[in-house]
Amino acid sequence: MKKASVESLDPQNFEYSKKEQLKPTPDILDALEKDYPLEASLADLVDNSIDAKASDVLIRFILNGEQIKSICIIDNGKGMNEEEIRDAMQFAKKRKYNSDDLGMFGVGLKTASLSQANILTVISRKNNENVVGRQWTKKAIKEKDWELYTPKDEILDKIFGKEWGELGVLKKGTIVMWNDIDDFKRLKVGFDAYLTNAINKTSHHLGLRLHRFIEKKKIKIYIDAFDESTQENGISTKINPLSPFPDKTQTASSKYPKTFYLKSPKEGVLEIIGHVWRKKCNDDGYKLEGGKVAEHQGFYFYRSDRLITDGGWCDIIGTNDPHLSLARVEINIPKRYEKYLKVRSDKNGVDVPASFAASIFKVCARNGMTFKDYIEEARAIYKRKGTAKLKPFIRPGFGIPVKVKEVLEKNKVSFVRGRELSIDWEKSLAKSFIEINSAKRQIRLNKEFRKTLLGDNKGSKTDFPILRTLLYFIFEPIFNGSKLGPLEKIKVNAIKESLNEALKNEIRRVQS
Repeated sequence: MKKASVESLDPQNFEYSKKEQLKPTPDILDALEKDYPLEASLADLVDNSIDAKASDVLIRFILNGEQIKSICIIDNGKGMNEEEIRDAMQFAKKRKYNSDDLGMFGVGLKTASLSQANILTVISRKNNENVVGRQWTKKAIKEKDWELYTPKDEILDKIFGKEWGELGVLKKGTIVMWNDIDDFKRLKVGFDAYLTNAINKTSHHLGLRLHRFIEKKKIKIYIDAFDESTQENGISTKINPLSPFPDKTQTASSKYPKTFYLKSPKEGVLEIIGHVWRKKCNDDGYKLEGGKVAEHQGFYFYRSDRLITDGGWCDIIGTNDPHLSLARVEINIPKRYEKYLKVRSDKNGVDVPASFAASIFKVCARNGMTFKDYIEEARAIYKRKGTAKLKPFIRPGFGIPVKVKEVLEKNKVSFVRGRELSIDWEKSLAKSFIEINSAKRQIRLNKEFRKTLLGDNKGSKTDFPILRTLLYFIFEPIFNGSKLGPLEKIKVNAIKESLNEALKNEIRRVQS
């Protein structure tokens, strides 16, 4: 038998007897539907809004009584024309990406949307051009071989011309609509809890993944709910940035952050920035979603300022070590390193080469400190019994006299990032004088009692300064945590009811 030559086994040298085109069947859609959480899907669409140079984005839950009907993602970016919207709706149709664009593969809009909804509608307008729109339905894809719909102009104009909360009436921009959402159809009870949880998770996810854009004021992101049955808008929530790294008041030592340098003959120099949090820190950026803080240690990879991974050691350290809970490593992936550090298509992970672990432990800082030294020091700081240090306060916010903050600063009190405690008068149907919103850290005083207490005096945003200051110092230690536990809730309720009784007595005294 004649032995085949090595060359003949090379597929590039094969001779062919036949060629044919074999397109994927519409069932490929099922394979594309990954385990895509709602908040990750929404983040993919906000990425598109950032690429479209939007300054504002609104995520709106459309309700009908106690039923969530749909979600809309609205931006005031540059918008699309007929050709651009058709390209945007085509699977894996790559546009020309700029070096700082967040888009990568040309699938995010479609896969993120159709992982949640059975109907995807996109409506858009460029400056001084007509409103355009397209719609995918899973049914039309599967049963009619990728049939794409164009809604009538009057429908597109009507939807685009609505007033969209914080964004008002759009002159240009894009509206993405998700309808017939499987997760919502399965929801039979617990509507309020589900909606609150969805909004909180989305706020946290976007605040973390896009914190650099929000910090730099490149984008403002809002979430609200609109009830079609009553035509009422819910309170709009503005998403705050959530940095996973300590500022100078929260870092374990003035020597951090420390920059290490990985040198590659092909890709050049990669900066690896080591951070170490202060022990027993209560900052939202340290606690992140709560639970075990140890789960958030490790590498934080960024691409074009967008956070891709939030923790994990890429197998350079076996499993999460509780003693490394304070250690977080920041890596910004330059364009030249994108083949070495590969971002996954769902932008929820980075695949590193097998040589990454060995390379990491060879890196050094300019003072000679190695990455291994950094790891060991982070462990030692965690184990060290530190001296007592004053815990940062929640910042006095709206309705609390400005002098309170000034006095605290004079006494070298630091403040927890991203948190404020506010006090204000509000209309209330309840008979209670004081109500507490622990999630938003708000103390609400019943406006019905204001005139009685003020008498002939004129009210202001900081009337009753002694009362407001006392309330701030009573509730600040309780709210200074990621969430209230059962004991804290009992304490809050006891304080609230005691204050209600005391203030009722005060009202009777004033009226007598």
